[in-house]
Amino acid sequence: MGKFPKILGIDPGSRVIGFALLGATKANPLTPRDWVVLDAGVLRASVDLEMPARLGEIHSALYDLAVELAPTSVGIEKAFHGVNSSTAIKLGEARGALISAVARLGLPIAEITPAQVKRLIAGHGAATKEQVYQALQGLMGFNKGRLPHDASDALAIALTVSLSLTPGLAKTASAQSRFKRPAPRALY
Repeated sequence: MGKFPKILGIDPGSRVIGFALLGATKANPLTPRDWVVLDAGVLRASVDLEMPARLGEIHSALYDLAVELAPTSVGIEKAFHGVNSSTAIKLGEARGALISAVARLGLPIAEITPAQVKRLIAGHGAATKEQVYQALQGLMGFNKGRLPHDASDALAIALTVSLSLTPGLAKTASAQSRFKRPAPRALY
């Protein structure tokens, strides 16, 4: 499986970050069954840290995890705004720390909305976390065991990215979910 694609899905959070690594079982994967779950879990940030220190911890933890897992690409859930602006800001900051950790490795990043994930995996954009998990069980035989939904959400993100890379399979995935590698720039 060394030369086949490996996609790291990330469900961002300011305290708990879900992750899942999918590996293709063949060079041209066409269906969810052509992917296998190589790893899944959560990273937990220290809640007793002030936000700047927590963001540094989140960045370092994901960077180390990505180095260890060696994905070929990454999918991360886009932020959505809820009623609490303070929570939305913290989530945005956490996403920034996570995205910068991945960008340091030069990996392509696809940003996927929650509705895209739910629509593609569970069949409708208003699916619950449990419905997404049940769909993953049916599509891939995934059993999260005692893992929180953050891990199955990350798997759903990775699977959405994997299917959006396969022509004709994910017509609901937007053009924004296609991988684009920016030209390298020097930082001064």
